[in-house]
Amino acid sequence: MTHSSVTAATPGVRCLLAGTMLYTALAAGILHAQGAGRIHFERYTLPNGLEVLLAPDRSSQVVAVDVWYLAGSREEPADKAGLARLFERLMFAGSASVAPGGHSRLLEDVGSRLSADVDEERARFSESVPSNRLNLALWLEADRMGSLAINDSSVAQARLGLLDDLSQRVNEEPYAAAILDALASLYDSGGCPGYAHPTIGRQGSITRLTTADARAFFQTRYAPNNARLVVAGDFDAAATRQLITQYFGSLPRGPAATGPACTPTFNPGARTKALSDRSIARAAVGQFYRLPAHDHADGPALELLGLVLSQGTGSRLATTVARDARAAIATQGGILSDRRGPQVFVLFAVAAPDVTPDSLGALLAAQARWAAGDGATENDLTRAKNIYRATAISGRERPADIADQLQHAAVFHGSADDANAEVDRVLAVTLADLRRVAQTWLVPENALTLVISPGADS
Repeated sequence: MTHSSVTAATPGVRCLLAGTMLYTALAAGILHAQGAGRIHFERYTLPNGLEVLLAPDRSSQVVAVDVWYLAGSREEPADKAGLARLFERLMFAGSASVAPGGHSRLLEDVGSRLSADVDEERARFSESVPSNRLNLALWLEADRMGSLAINDSSVAQARLGLLDDLSQRVNEEPYAAAILDALASLYDSGGCPGYAHPTIGRQGSITRLTTADARAFFQTRYAPNNARLVVAGDFDAAATRQLITQYFGSLPRGPAATGPACTPTFNPGARTKALSDRSIARAAVGQFYRLPAHDHADGPALELLGLVLSQGTGSRLATTVARDARAAIATQGGILSDRRGPQVFVLFAVAAPDVTPDSLGALLAAQARWAAGDGATENDLTRAKNIYRATAISGRERPADIADQLQHAAVFHGSADDANAEVDRVLAVTLADLRRVAQTWLVPENALTLVISPGADS
């Protein structure tokens, strides 16, 4: 799980550094003695390579069908940036048995909730349906896995939609263009190409995407052997296994999908990147620290360090930078997203009136030094653990949440079993662990400082 915080409403910061729900001290105290609860599930693999996880829970009348493909933007060539995100739309463009847009309409007509998103690591397609319509959800997922409508018309429409998304992100969200540029610049296109371009793509590369590009990506990345199906909620396991075999069993295995190698570079030396943005009224400063992959041994402590520094009104950014120094009108931070490859830890602030970028940057750097020294206390760690625990519990309330937890563990930890171990591992972090990871990763030579100033675009 990834956490971050916003202390004031700033659309560009909120969208680029998306935060989780904040929890009051009262709620955290109530939940202090509770655990996140074990997830009971079974797993098996079809002959075509599709991995299946079943997590029945008859306490509701809802069932979640969740399919993840290892088809994130890290798998696309840099000159085709945006190809992975194209499938957020293409997967609803119809299939052999369903007209364009029919997937959504059929599910919404029976009261289902749908979601789809693509990031660096995976493409996720999920629906929560009434228990008696599980067969419909499974059939629809299998139909588009086996026969998605990829043609000149569907690709052209998806391409236009993605260009519109890019335009809104870059032109209408303050700080967005500069942050995307900074994140991509953390990685060398030769040593770590999968992360050296933005997930949303670039205008030039999106415009050049072809139907042939989409078909080739689909044939490799959307094959059963590159996917995992999770069913969670109110269903009969034996009957569901039969449906899965009936709908998915005949789909052909695809070619082996290998991702690009990544050799991350840590501590390459302190670097500052200055950009201007005509869409902003106030300067902002971000410090981006390179981190190892999500499953690294330091991951749990880094998770809590993000909460200590940036989550809620009691965080260091909120109390020291925004409230006491009155240097920022908005702050946010923490690990930006879970990755199988190198991650990014950020401390970000929008300057208050009459505050210079230099002084704001110095305040942010001071928070990293505070974390690496003896500033953090057991109270800080306890507050972070309470927030984490509350988030973990709320993240297992619905069948869709359970499915997501199992998928997360399988992709980012190598085994779905880790869904029952991750919370305990984070809650076992000590104050010494917190200081150690700050001393290791939140150091100047490992940071890129981004200064965004109002003015004409660079």
